[in-house]
Amino acid sequence: MRGHVIIGSSGGWLVTADERGRMRLANPVTGEQGDLPAITTIPFVNDTPPGGEHFVIDMDPMQKFRCRGELECGCLLHPHPRGTFVYTVVLSASPRPGDYAAMLLLDNYFDAPAFAMAEDGRWRVAPSRDGVEDAIHYKASSFPSVTYTGVVEAWARDSVSGEFTRKVVTSRMANGGDHRKYLSAAPDGRLMIVVKNTKGMKQNHFKVQVFDEMTQRWEAAEDMGDLALLVGINSSLCVSTTKHPELKAGCVYYTGNEIRKASDEIGKASESESELMFEYFPGMDFMEYGMYDMDVEMDHIEIENGWLRSAYRPDSKQHVGVYSLRDGTVESIPDLGKNLSWPPPAWFIPSFP
Repeated sequence: MRGHVIIGSSGGWLVTADERGRMRLANPVTGEQGDLPAITTIPFVNDTPPGGEHFVIDMDPMQKFRCRGELECGCLLHPHPRGTFVYTVVLSASPRPGDYAAMLLLDNYFDAPAFAMAEDGRWRVAPSRDGVEDAIHYKASSFPSVTYTGVVEAWARDSVSGEFTRKVVTSRMANGGDHRKYLSAAPDGRLMIVVKNTKGMKQNHFKVQVFDEMTQRWEAAEDMGDLALLVGINSSLCVSTTKHPELKAGCVYYTGNEIRKASDEIGKASESESELMFEYFPGMDFMEYGMYDMDVEMDHIEIENGWLRSAYRPDSKQHVGVYSLRDGTVESIPDLGKNLSWPPPAWFIPSFP
């Protein structure tokens, strides 16, 4: 699986992708592997000739799936879909090749998620009014997701059409649109949102909101009891430290969730920029909606061929750590350190046959 990076993990399986957007399932314990549908089964994504380094995204059919304003017409030449177009993949419970459901989250410039069933062999795009920032698989039947505005929606498959449709299941979280959000569920089924704030701070800062079914409101979780949360590029996990004593209760274990990179430009760009790393974003994405998932402080931003070219110093923030919700302190993980390498790691709970 050389050349692949992890773009998701759940149910004991990893989802990986290469630079051409080819996605695979892999179980590190059993060694079992399988393919997910090609990215080009999305109706508006077309491959370039063999050996090409880009994908062509047809913006005209894309319009019917997008709810937050209009996009430019025509086509968009998109480099390396891994991380700049494909954001993450969420798997159903107990997935395996030939028997799975998957939810694909696209970059927030494109708003809409896509879904695939093993028997279908293609990605079906579904419209989302406020976009999808994070998602999990929940109670064996649906994919809940949190929008960029802080509302949780549940996605379920129509047994007749095969399409996935959404249903709003929570009220909007206060100030939900300002910070990075991760969706999770406690072992007892309560929905939770982990809010990450990095703006103007020297370190990552987290808060947890829990949805109260009785009052239909989001409440700040002052005490997590014996629970610990693990967030990042993987499907967020909420586990009991009684069952997992190696973890600390009341803490958020986090990794960087940013897998974008600027292909060969990543690393040392020039003698004068030897300490800078580079990331590329669609220009309209930044201007219209902001960068929701930046884990690093920007040093400068410039336009290059219609894309925002942002430079940052890779040691500006710790990408892997343990945040205490009780006192706001951050600890490193001794075996990982700051782990500023690309791609970022993912949390993973092995699943044994």
